Amino acid sequence: MNTEPAPNENEEAIGEVEPVLIPTADHQPASEPELRSGDERGFQSLPIEALRLDRFVGGIFIAIVVVVCLIGMVFPLFVAEATLEVLGWAAAGCLLLLGAVVYGGWFYPQAAHQCASWRINEHGLEIRRGVWWRHRIVIPHSRMQHSDIEQGPLQRMYSLATLVIHTAGTKDSSIQLENLNFETAEQLRDALTSGRGEMSVASERSVTA
Repeated sequence: MNTEPAPNENEEAIGEVEPVLIPTADHQPASEPELRSGDERGFQSLPIEALRLDRFVGGIFIAIVVVVCLIGMVFPLFVAEATLEVLGWAAAGCLLLLGAVVYGGWFYPQAAHQCASWRINEHGLEIRRGVWWRHRIVIPHSRMQHSDIEQGPLQRMYSLATLVIHTAGTKDSSIQLENLNFETAEQLRDALTSGRGEMSVASERSVTA
């Protein structure tokens, strides 16, 4: 008599068990979206006229400092007590001052222009600026009260304008976006006033991440 138990029909062989796939960092399920640390799409840079205006103002300061340095280097020659050491220190001080002004008036504006950008979306206006200390300002539509356009005499020479956004609250109650094209400033003001999340910008160029 066969005393062996009958095989269980629900029991599966070990060799036929299907392996379970465990998702890792390199393999994510297709249903889960990829998370990004930051969205860099849609940022617009300032027009090239903004850089030209900053360098024009910087050139004026450079010219003034050059004249002051020349006076500072020539003046000790007319002083009887002036020595070579005094002339050397005067020349070194003038060269150091001139170098700092040349950097601040000519090279720094280019770095600031490359770091400045803005974008508008359904959430509001976002501004990025700063060379050594970076600032990222986000202004939601719900915080905006009204906006103005300002244009100084030098900005009129380059068809630029400053958009001033007044927000609710006591701290930083107004935010300025300087040296936009005048047409772009008007379009951006209208888009923010109407609450639109997009606008047509033909004068500025997009910033690639």
